[in-house]
Amino acid sequence: MASLDGLRVRKFLASGSVRQAGTDAPVAIRLRKIAGGTVTSVTVTTATDIVAVTSVGGTDTYTFSSLATVGAVVDAINRDGIFEAKVLDCLRSLASASTLVNGVVTAGIDDNGNTVWDIKQDTSASLQIAIALSPSRAFDAPKGHRVHLQEVRYSVNMATAAADSVQIWKRKGAIETQLFGALSVDTTDTTINFALGVGQISAESDEDLIVLVKDAAALADAAGNYVRVVGVIE
Repeated sequence: MASLDGLRVRKFLASGSVRQAGTDAPVAIRLRKIAGGTVTSVTVTTATDIVAVTSVGGTDTYTFSSLATVGAVVDAINRDGIFEAKVLDCLRSLASASTLVNGVVTAGIDDNGNTVWDIKQDTSASLQIAIALSPSRAFDAPKGHRVHLQEVRYSVNMATAAADSVQIWKRKGAIETQLFGALSVDTTDTTINFALGVGQISAESDEDLIVLVKDAAALADAAGNYVRVVGVIE
């Protein structure tokens, strides 16, 4: 039998992933309750705050005047320990005031069966549509996985196409770094891939890749708006 000394064999399971978001659909903040008791309501007043009412914490208010970014809101929610919060389909640096969909947030279920409250992004106010390719969109996802972005496809009704208005970022914890920027195309089905579709952009272990299409002036609430990412979770 031939010796295998020095030969490194790596085995992994890889699964394809396709994610898409359109008008007012990106999940800016995902919450799940980790304390006891029940949730009465989670409500966004888009210019002002997020208010969570629970049987264990009473009324907790997260005011945008003091928590100016989505990342700051998420950190404050996590410090209180009633909910676990994560940033998903946006950057942590996104302004919190007047960028989130107004109203009562309806509970849903994530891919691992957890009850979650998804606070959506108001895309005509934030002037962007973003979607994350993440190994941990759902709570309780196993650690140590990577994502590989193979293709971006989008059509967004914007005011003006501009350089660096299609962006790809990576995020690990609170650190976000831009990897890619390209000229946007207005209201046109546009595909971006890498090395003629053979290449990919790879994240490191437990990093997210966030694709966003933005505009400096206006982004319409068009039914046909979408940003789609195609990749692999390893």
